[in-house]
Amino acid sequence: MDFPQGGQGPRNEFLALPGFALLLFIFCTLGGCSPKHVDSSFCPPAVTQKPVAQSEARQNDGAEPGRHREFDYSILFSRDNDYFSTSAPEYAADFSSLTTSDEIEPVPAIGDIVLAQYEDWRGVRYRLGGTDYRGVDCSALVQAIFKDAFEMELPRTSAEQAKLGEAVPRDEIQPGDLLYFIDRGRRHVGVAVNENEFLHASRKKGVTLSKFDKYWTPRLKRVRRILDSDEQLVIRPSGG
Repeated sequence: MDFPQGGQGPRNEFLALPGFALLLFIFCTLGGCSPKHVDSSFCPPAVTQKPVAQSEARQNDGAEPGRHREFDYSILFSRDNDYFSTSAPEYAADFSSLTTSDEIEPVPAIGDIVLAQYEDWRGVRYRLGGTDYRGVDCSALVQAIFKDAFEMELPRTSAEQAKLGEAVPRDEIQPGDLLYFIDRGRRHVGVAVNENEFLHASRKKGVTLSKFDKYWTPRLKRVRRILDSDEQLVIRPSGG
């Protein structure tokens, strides 16, 4: 390369560089060398469509996801519900005892209890001083009835039994009241079944039921009440 004198560099070769740069710029501009613009908001369709395609494939296959079985609680509040007696046999006995008020056995009345004692003693003969089924007198029968039916310990003799409880007018006799008679000069005691009949040990008939007829009504001298008709409790004597 020839360098001109005076310290100056080469001229002819470097003078062609601006023209080459101009041609390169024009070529890049017309040839599409500019950088492409990328839209950042664009989402690839393949990514968004994949879950939809999978869901449609499941529906097409007919595979339905399993559902949890829900218990119908309305049957527990149904009037005709028999759930506890059929679903669990071990609970059937427990709930079978919960019956309605119509099925609950009522407490027997005092009169019915005395009649039941009569059925137990019916036909036993009268025997003075007797206390069992081989023979019984009137006061021993009353003592046995109150012990068996009401769990009460009464004195052995009719004279001592007459001190128990409280006096009752003759026209207010109730079942369970003690009735004291004077029969042919002897003390006699019986138990009222109702306002018309009483249970006693007759000298002629043995243990029997009798009515307040013309024979027994005039002979009735005293009525004593030792049972509370509501609670069937013993009314203790007020004095010794």
